[in-house]
Amino acid sequence: MAYKDEDEEIECRIIESFGVFSNGAFPGGARNWIKEVNLISWNGRPAKLDIRNWQRNHEKCGKGIAITRAEAEELVKLLDKVLKARPQEEKSGPQAGRRQSSKKQTKGKQASGKSAPRRRPPETLEPFYDELELLFGAGPEECKSARNSLLKKYHPDKNAANTAFATRKTIKIKEAYEKIMEWWG
Repeated sequence: MAYKDEDEEIECRIIESFGVFSNGAFPGGARNWIKEVNLISWNGRPAKLDIRNWQRNHEKCGKGIAITRAEAEELVKLLDKVLKARPQEEKSGPQAGRRQSSKKQTKGKQASGKSAPRRRPPETLEPFYDELELLFGAGPEECKSARNSLLKKYHPDKNAANTAFATRKTIKIKEAYEKIMEWWG
């Protein structure tokens, strides 16, 4: 991928993608931006661990940080200190403060009136939830609804200008839904 920064062209090659850790609105309020951790080579230089905002199709990226492995290890130590110092701090970001639907809250009630513990999907399914633009652990009904709305949005007939991207996106959405539903059984 090549990007222009004023007059300079910047070459970016993603060597390895480690995952998405934040979905939601970033620049301009658009929901098609995600925050990722990747191993990237910029302008042919040695690859570094890179944390930044990307459009879901990787056509554009926002500001971020590229660090070496040694810097990443130091960062992990500092973050560990921060998280240990403030263990009860409330979550922030686009998902904070969201209430569960009444369907979700009443699901699993036992005769005694206590809630049964809800099954938690394995962490390996997290990228599939990201693909459906859902909070990790959302139930089958929410997954189906998200799949249907995303398929309408990214269907190749509605994206005639970029049918190749739209086709790849719809395939990814369908695969993500199938993987999640396979686990839910």
